[in-house]
Amino acid sequence: MPRMARIESPGSLFHVMSHSVSDKQLFIDDDDRYDFLSRFEKGLKKCEFQCYAWALMDNHYHLLLRTSHLPLDKLMRSLNGGYAGRYNRKYKRRGYLFQNRFKSILCQQQEYAVRLIKYIHFNPLRAGKVKSLEELGNYQWCGHGSLIGSNGALGQNFQNRDQALRFFGANEWDAVSDYLKSMSESCISRDHEIAGILSAIEATELTGSCKGFPSVIGDPDFVKQALENYKGYLNRMHRKADYPIVLKRIESKVCEKYSLKSDELKKRGRMDKRSQARADFCYQSHIQELIPLAVIAEYLDITIPPVAALVEKGAPQAVQRCDSFDYA
Repeated sequence: MPRMARIESPGSLFHVMSHSVSDKQLFIDDDDRYDFLSRFEKGLKKCEFQCYAWALMDNHYHLLLRTSHLPLDKLMRSLNGGYAGRYNRKYKRRGYLFQNRFKSILCQQQEYAVRLIKYIHFNPLRAGKVKSLEELGNYQWCGHGSLIGSNGALGQNFQNRDQALRFFGANEWDAVSDYLKSMSESCISRDHEIAGILSAIEATELTGSCKGFPSVIGDPDFVKQALENYKGYLNRMHRKADYPIVLKRIESKVCEKYSLKSDELKKRGRMDKRSQARADFCYQSHIQELIPLAVIAEYLDITIPPVAALVEKGAPQAVQRCDSFDYA
């Protein structure tokens, strides 16, 4: 049975987890952990992802990531694959290191981000790696220390502290204070044992995610919209490998229609035939051929928002009013 496609939502938050096969020790020593984090840091920069929270455990790890225009696979395939290859060479073993596919859950922002940041950073305390919140502040293999500004915290090299703290307060001082207060209150009430634990419905989503099922956490409207987008993705007309061929074919048709050379279509222009040609190209690519906005953006070497605007501008009903807007 083929694997189900993952939910992809460019620029969104994802809770990512990966577990070792047969509960095998994933990180034998600190050298393994440093190697993993080094690969993770390089992957984040290459994919332009942001990390808000992280924790390395004995047989699994947790990440809270904001993606870019690229899918999660771009980071995770090289991260897990590269680490597993090095692990097998070092310990002279063969076979899979990670169990099934990595798990990924699309998360709504604010309330759910706050819960997940706490949930991920409480993992070492729940597992008995540290005995108190104070000890957690100096624990190397978790993003809590970086978030509160502990000296020498490893996450300083790759964790987007400023953006993560925005979920807790408007400025750094208030955000750190509110974050620590929330974590402390959870410890006092023993809520840290369940902080971030998912509801029965959400836990079902988590279980399903490891099998490749679409998983979303958020309010009903957020979940509904995400699943509608997912259905559209499943109904795409072309394989990913064929996207460049289809885009090239559309480009040729549009350039012939507007009497443009191929390289002119990728140049930005406003209120002229090149601008309308770009809009026509984006509309045909996304609406008629169901090619993702991120793919079109990469093809034109621009970001996703301008492509979305060009799609709207290229709609048939928009042709008569297109000159009243400025688009990239």
